[in-house]
Amino acid sequence: MKNRGNIGILLFFGVIIMPFAIAFLYALLYSFGLVGILNDGFTIAYWLTVLSAPQLGYSFLYSALIAAVSVIFSVGLSLFTVLYLKKALNKPFINFMLYMPLAIPGIVSAFFTYQLFARTGFFSRLSYQLGIITEAASFPDLINDQFAFGIILTFISLLAPFFILFYLNLYKNENLEALERVAISLGANPKLATLKVSLPILLKKSQTVVLLYFIFLLGAYEVPLILGQESPQMLSVLILQELRQFDLNKIPEGYTMAVIYTSVVSLITFFIFRSQKNKVIHG
Repeated sequence: MKNRGNIGILLFFGVIIMPFAIAFLYALLYSFGLVGILNDGFTIAYWLTVLSAPQLGYSFLYSALIAAVSVIFSVGLSLFTVLYLKKALNKPFINFMLYMPLAIPGIVSAFFTYQLFARTGFFSRLSYQLGIITEAASFPDLINDQFAFGIILTFISLLAPFFILFYLNLYKNENLEALERVAISLGANPKLATLKVSLPILLKKSQTVVLLYFIFLLGAYEVPLILGQESPQMLSVLILQELRQFDLNKIPEGYTMAVIYTSVVSLITFFIFRSQKNKVIHG
């Protein structure tokens, strides 16, 4: 058993940690001009260029806002469904409809959203047939728009089913229905029992998962690539765009952005797990 554990650790290190470390080291060296076709020695010029320009900061704030809104709406919708509509979730058809989105890749969901909400999409054509609009240009701009409606809607459609199943399982494992009955027997009304007993427990138990999904959305690529606007862009789209520049002098700036983004996300993840570990140790 001990040997199996050691093999598992070695596989994890070799398959996940090593490739990540090598890629990060390469990007770091590239950002300082130590590797690359046109680089000829150590320089911090690329770092100064990236840090002095507002582009990365705007992109980070834009990505964080989209991720936060998507997670908040997904969690809110999921909690409402589990706490107030949980009986309906036991029906086979509803259960199937919850699991089905989990098997759909993000890029497929993005194309689906585009086909529904674009000015040449289903709802635009339906509005035209019903006489609500007189031409396609009159339909609201819901795709590639400044408010990221398409991106947020797609993220919610991907996250909400997962969180509903997650909270439903948590609700059953924590035996919250029994705790609610105890609260009601002590004089609390059903709504108050749900809000004061079940809701805080579900939120506390899901903190780490919610934060990790926020980080996941922060670095999403396919969905914002298809549904996002040209400026500002979400982080992954901006970084990949810089790395694919025809101007080879711009590529080190892309690697610099990648290093900054990776460092920030790694630090956030580290502190999340450290905080979680401290909670476990101190009870």
